[in-house]
Amino acid sequence: MVRTGANSYVRYGWQSAFGTAANDSALDKPFGINQRLTNWSLSNSPKDLATLGQVELDDYAYGQQTGSAGVDFVLSNPWIFRAIYGAPASNTASGVTTHTYGTTGGVHAAAKNVQPFTTEVGFQPENATNTTVVRRGIGCVLNSLGINTTVDGTVNCSADISYGQEDHTSGSVYTTGFDTTPPTDDIAFPYTFAHGSVKWNDGSSLATVAEVQDVSITFAQNPTLLYGVGDHKAVASFRRVLDITGSFRASWLDEKKINQLLDQIRSDGTAKETVGTATSVDLELFFTNSASTTSEKSIKVKLEGIRPDSVAIDGIQPVEPVFENIAWRTKRASVVAVNAVGTAK
Repeated sequence: MVRTGANSYVRYGWQSAFGTAANDSALDKPFGINQRLTNWSLSNSPKDLATLGQVELDDYAYGQQTGSAGVDFVLSNPWIFRAIYGAPASNTASGVTTHTYGTTGGVHAAAKNVQPFTTEVGFQPENATNTTVVRRGIGCVLNSLGINTTVDGTVNCSADISYGQEDHTSGSVYTTGFDTTPPTDDIAFPYTFAHGSVKWNDGSSLATVAEVQDVSITFAQNPTLLYGVGDHKAVASFRRVLDITGSFRASWLDEKKINQLLDQIRSDGTAKETVGTATSVDLELFFTNSASTTSEKSIKVKLEGIRPDSVAIDGIQPVEPVFENIAWRTKRASVVAVNAVGTAK
């Protein structure tokens, strides 16, 4: 019988250090609702070795081990943001906890480091005579996290992951093998477009963007795995520039956004590099279940130092709405999540 995704699971957990695999109990999180593994590859960087006097290959040599995986899921909890900003600052009051990742107020020290994690994929056999398949990518780093949604859609996330070590079911970190009861989402609220709002700084304050059709944001960490002499597996990782980019499409109502783009190169002494002021939040992406009690479940992405990259108009046609597409880049961001989980995972 053909195996399907019904015979598998994906879970992950934070590592205390790059080369230290998360143990079984620490693998306590799914990425989100409707998660799926879109791709998974592993290579030992083989080298073909020929020899004089013949045309057939003589031998093989093997280089560094590299793995990659892609996970798509519907945004339903905030825990993946730790892979970008480290552990959040959490504060509990009135029955709810506010978890803050990153900061728009200056340099965020934890963001200089890469938070490694372990990702496990389990696959059941078609019958009892076959052994289960359990693979663990160790030293996983989040290359990028994309978040996007559109009218009548869910808030979809795409995680691009790299890792430089893999263990298998005979490794010492395994205590139970295949997890017959993998972890469930502890927030489990499937955010949709209807739960979201976008606010843009028009030069003086944040204002809700009218009739947003779609919105996206990408956190790209640009990490690099480090290898050392004497080992085929990665021993550490470091981050390059954290790129935060995005776009949205909304009704074309006024000239404010195009003027912000033109302001970048004005020669009259009023040129601006960013929207708003040095201490303002310039763009806010907010998803919430609209509850104001202990049942509140919300995720707010606050961005400061926005640079509009381009303003594109869809076109002006008879009896058709006119939309403008805004592509942007930002310097800093913070993510504020409110929920009833007292300790961030």
